[in-house]
Amino acid sequence: MKNFLTLVTGAALLAATPALAQEAATAVDVQAGMKVFGPNGGPVGTVESVAGGAVVVDTGTNKAALSPDAFAKAENGLSITMTKVDLDAAVEKAAADARAKLLAALTPGTEVKTVTGAAVIGTIQENDEEYVTVDHEGVPVKLPVEAFMAQADGVSITMTEDQFKAALSGTQ
Repeated sequence: MKNFLTLVTGAALLAATPALAQEAATAVDVQAGMKVFGPNGGPVGTVESVAGGAVVVDTGTNKAALSPDAFAKAENGLSITMTKVDLDAAVEKAAADARAKLLAALTPGTEVKTVTGAAVIGTIQENDEEYVTVDHEGVPVKLPVEAFMAQADGVSITMTEDQFKAALSGTQ
């Protein structure tokens, strides 16, 4: 879940700061381990990984997924158009916005699907800031909010149907 959230927050970050992609004049070879600096030359973080069109930068506080074209070559590594403080603030705001969106979607009566969307596991009975109770075949199942994801077509849990059933059988 954390990796998914990181990518989502990174995408939201890029949407909020389109100048990042426009500042890099040419494509830069970005590799894991490279140091990243801000516009004033101050340290921002280190490239943790590069995969699937996303560059994950670890600031030491947060991880942000950025587009490879958000980077320019710098004397001592790579540069982006944000400071560490600005990047951390953007990631934290995106995470808070994503959590608020999720909490708003977790309302009683909402159908809950598996991560693949292939099966419905139940309907939300009640929720609070920490837990959601789902009616699964007449049995109330209490799950942490972090076990859920807001999707374009509703709400899902972060498990497949088989994983969900295995988790239930281990607790009953």
